[in-house]
Amino acid sequence: MAETLGDAWDALIIMLEKRQALLELTSVFFENALEFAVKIDQVEDFLKNAQEFDNIDTLKELLLQQEHHTKELLEKSLTLLNKSQELTEFIEGFKCEGPNANPELIQGAHSSCLKIDNLLELLQDRRRQLDRFLKHQRQGLEQVLQIFLWHQQENKVTSWYKRNIRDYVHKQNLGSSLLENEELLQEHKEMEVKVKEWNSTVEQLEAEALKILLSEDYTEKEHLNLTNQKICLLQEEVCCHMEERKALLQEANNFFNAAGKALDALEDIENYFRILNSESLSLPILAMKYEELKEEIKSCTASTLQKGQSLVNKADSHSSWVTGIQKIIEYVQKKVDQLLRQCPDYKELTLKKQQWSTSLEDHLNMVSQLIKKMTPKLAVALEIDSCLSESERILNEHLELANQIKEASHELEAANGIVKDMEEFEPEQMAAFSSKTDFLNEELKKNERNINSKLEILTTYVNFLKSAVEVNDHIQNLKDFFQAEPLQTSREFENKSAIESANTKWQKTIKMIFSTENLGHNFLNLANMANESLILKAENTIQVTEDTIINLSKGKKELTDLWAVWNFKINQVKPIKQQCLIFEEQLTKTTHGLKILQEALRLISTVDLGSDLCIALELQKLNQMKPQFQQLNAEIEYMIKVLELPSQKGFPVKENSERMSELIHLYQMVKNTMTEYDEIFNKTVKFHHVKKELECLSKSGELDIPEITEGPEDVHHAKAYLLNAQKKHAHIRQLSKLVIARGVDILSAVQQTNCLNVSVKNLKQELARLEYDSINWSSKADKYEEELSQHFQYCTNQEEINELRESFKDLKKKFNNLKFNYTKKTEKARNLKSLKIHIQQVDTYAEKIQVILEILVLIKAGLVELKWPVFAVRDNTKCIEFPFH
Repeated sequence: MAETLGDAWDALIIMLEKRQALLELTSVFFENALEFAVKIDQVEDFLKNAQEFDNIDTLKELLLQQEHHTKELLEKSLTLLNKSQELTEFIEGFKCEGPNANPELIQGAHSSCLKIDNLLELLQDRRRQLDRFLKHQRQGLEQVLQIFLWHQQENKVTSWYKRNIRDYVHKQNLGSSLLENEELLQEHKEMEVKVKEWNSTVEQLEAEALKILLSEDYTEKEHLNLTNQKICLLQEEVCCHMEERKALLQEANNFFNAAGKALDALEDIENYFRILNSESLSLPILAMKYEELKEEIKSCTASTLQKGQSLVNKADSHSSWVTGIQKIIEYVQKKVDQLLRQCPDYKELTLKKQQWSTSLEDHLNMVSQLIKKMTPKLAVALEIDSCLSESERILNEHLELANQIKEASHELEAANGIVKDMEEFEPEQMAAFSSKTDFLNEELKKNERNINSKLEILTTYVNFLKSAVEVNDHIQNLKDFFQAEPLQTSREFENKSAIESANTKWQKTIKMIFSTENLGHNFLNLANMANESLILKAENTIQVTEDTIINLSKGKKELTDLWAVWNFKINQVKPIKQQCLIFEEQLTKTTHGLKILQEALRLISTVDLGSDLCIALELQKLNQMKPQFQQLNAEIEYMIKVLELPSQKGFPVKENSERMSELIHLYQMVKNTMTEYDEIFNKTVKFHHVKKELECLSKSGELDIPEITEGPEDVHHAKAYLLNAQKKHAHIRQLSKLVIARGVDILSAVQQTNCLNVSVKNLKQELARLEYDSINWSSKADKYEEELSQHFQYCTNQEEINELRESFKDLKKKFNNLKFNYTKKTEKARNLKSLKIHIQQVDTYAEKIQVILEILVLIKAGLVELKWPVFAVRDNTKCIEFPFH
């Protein structure tokens, strides 16, 4: 008991404060116990709820959650233990303190401590049980994680294989050349380094898989085992393929090296072939050399072809990866076959040469006979008859000659082919044949030019005559129709139909007349351009053609007049008002037509006279206007006829006469413009025709001046070459002068008229170029003719020298006989008379030899002037001077 009330009060306050502290500790303890129990409940729920995972991330997250729960349980457990120990110590201290300790208090404190321990033990038991569950689950999840990580690594390894190795594993190309094959070998070495690194990674993966499979704690190992087996098989397959590809690439490399050596050897053999062919060896020696070369060709290529075929056989169905090898095999085999074909057998070579020689002689003889047969006929100038049947007969004869020229050309082509084939074996012998074929070819070309020119002239003339006969028939029929009394009907429809029918026939005939006149003008152009050697009595034929064209023009005018009168008679039966109306309509229509033509002529774009195509198109347009213009001309003639005939009462003659004057003036303006255009265009067409002929000669090589490498064989050939060249050059010079003259004529005509819309800029440039080319070509042609003339003179001199040599030999022989006969005679026989005879003979021989010497001096001087060698002359001079020593 307290001694005083104050002490008791203080003791009470202390007791209450301790009670308060006890209650606070108890409250904190139970709060921690509650948190611990809640956490245990959460973990139990976590374990009860099956945690699903479909990838490694969710699995790692699950392991983190489990670790977190374990850590929190441990923290809560430690916190609760600390609080329970603190609370228990406080209770133990509380029951022992103070004077008021009694058994009940001690018993209550002891009971409280037991309750705390029991609660703590209960919670700890639950925690330990959860720890066991969590540990077991963690072990399972870690196993699964390890398998997941292995599969992840396996996926990386597989992906790396697909990116870097798989395409190469399926690559089968061995290269198409040595360089490409060596690049593939280098690529294979680089790939071997990558595969080695990949194999190391795969081996590590296999070791981890083996470790997992050998562990007893792991379950569900079947999938892992299958995956491991697959990657092991893949590794074996890659290694096997790498070894096979390396072996194939190396084998292909050996083949390409062998092929290169074989081709080098074949090239050396081919060069040796050329050397053999250039040497003049007999056929038996040549055949023996060829046999040796055959064996060498086969031996140097057998190994290469065998290696290549072995690679091709290994390809089987995968032939695409040996395409390059197949091409090289084919190329080598082709080269071998080509060289073997150059090694014919002796018998075959001899037989083939005989066949070629016989065939060549047959072809050349055939060409020579055809040329001899046709040359005299072509040398005769054309004598064109005005009779159509005779002209057609001449045309057919020349067509037959043209067919013979084609036949000769085919024969000559065959001969040239044989010469090219035989040049490989007998180049020296073929030189003579080649010279002969060149000569025949030149003669054939000359005849072909001749026949083509004549055929063009004849064809144009015959077509003109045929067309003229046909047109004359049409003109006569229309004349008869228009001169007959026109059918007068009261029906307007019938009159209109008759007029339309007559107009159609008349227009058709007018077009035919224009077409025939164009043919005539074309023939005149060709005849004027032709050489005198082509056409005989050209003036008569030209006169006949011009007369025919004039007659056609007269017939055209007569038809126009008859058409006008016929129309007048048709319309005469109509009432005067209707006639006036028809006349005015006709006047208006004709005026409108003339204005359209005038406008069309004005609207012609600037015509480039230097363009052949442009001129042809514009001339065609102008020719298309001519029938329309002729129709308008006929209408004007018709209206003039109407005004000239006795007028009927009520017909306005004066007013219509004034309008007709204006119409005639307009007509004359259009006519003048068309005439000027027609003149300029026709001249330009003629100019381009000649220019085109020169261009054709240039394209065919006729304008080329060849170089004289070797002189002609004899005087006959030299003279033929000279005459042919002079004739050809004369024709070309004539064409050049003609084209320049026509170009100047065009420029002069254009300067005289300022109303035409034409451009002569390109024409002037073309004319300047033609003049320049003509001057250059003429100088080259003159030089070439001079060289040919020198060759001809040289051959002539050489022939004279040969004749003099024979004469000299004959004189020398006679002189020696004379000398021998004189020395054999006795002294008695050597009388004065015989001596005089001998002296006279010697003087005669001396005079002859002096004449020969003078001729030789002249020949020598001529050769020096021609710059030809004079060694032969010197030798002959020495020989001639010998008897006088």
